[in-house]
Amino acid sequence: MFSLETLSKLEKGTVVEILADCPQSFTSVPEELVKAGYEMVEPPQKTGPTLRFLVKIPD
Repeated sequence: MFSLETLSKLEKGTVVEILADCPQSFTSVPEELVKAGYEMVEPPQKTGPTLRFLVKIPD
């Protein structure tokens, strides 16, 4: 599970890749990230069981 607390410690403007394998993450991770003020760089990607999210830490 990703941690919003960890993301908050990263340098502003950084792009982070988050990987997950829980099917519910496909919807819940982007929703929570946007609510917390982060920017989805691209739509979530699914390759087999792996979900990939590219997130930008706001400037």
